Amino acid sequence: MNNNGKSTIVVDPSLKKASITFDDLPSAEEANKVIPSVYRDLKWTEIYYTHELLLKKQYPKSGYITAFMPGSSPHVAYFCKEASISVEHSHKTFTFVSVTACAAWNDDLQLSITGHRNAIQTNTHRTTLLFGKPQLILLNWKNIDKVTFTSSGGTAHPGSGGSALIHVAITQLTVGSLD
Repeated sequence: MNNNGKSTIVVDPSLKKASITFDDLPSAEEANKVIPSVYRDLKWTEIYYTHELLLKKQYPKSGYITAFMPGSSPHVAYFCKEASISVEHSHKTFTFVSVTACAAWNDDLQLSITGHRNAIQTNTHRTTLLFGKPQLILLNWKNIDKVTFTSSGGTAHPGSGGSALIHVAITQLTVGSLD
């Protein structure tokens, strides 16, 4: 706090962060699409994206619908069971700052996030995701070259129409610059 009672935010100019909201991907209004294998200088495996209008037509009672915030990207990324992001070149690392995610079909969906460096697990975080309620997961893992996401468990949300599918909707990822 400074003298007038307001918070002061100090920005470290050496820390370059990029918030990935999937708004720069080609439109997915007609069909779900795979995130390109290399996107935003990272390799993406088993992660897809879709458009808000398509979801409203096809899955109006899903948790995907409430993942969208007013003024946010028209796209949301998603995966089922296991997915990953990693560096494109083996000598690079990055900082995994945060992810905002929610369960698309289940109540109490388990999400495990694991950070790796040179194929060695360095970090693990487990959380319970709620149906249709995006939550910010702040991790700030430094010097990693791969992040894996694994979803499991939970029970079908009443009325969602999604017979206990373990899909995770991702509205944003924040990563530090590649080193």
